[in-house]
Amino acid sequence: MSKWRNMTMSEYGFTKKDWVLFREKIADWQEAYMDKLNKEYIELLNGEGTPSEKFWTLEERIRNDKKDTGVQLRMSRSVYYL
Repeated sequence: MSKWRNMTMSEYGFTKKDWVLFREKIADWQEAYMDKLNKEYIELLNGEGTPSEKFWTLEERIRNDKKDTGVQLRMSRSVYYL
């Protein structure tokens, strides 16, 4: 069996109270993370290089950042995904 598998919250020791707290906090955490990314994008756009180099660098960066769990996260109360 794989070392990394889906486990239920109870197998990790999380309670319903933990889940409720997490749900209350996650939106703020994601917004703060997105704000951090936006500031990094602004720095990239204000940095050295041609407009086309900055555009394509930013496009690649955004494409990769969209895959990050800080931006997009699959959540289920019954199952905690690694």
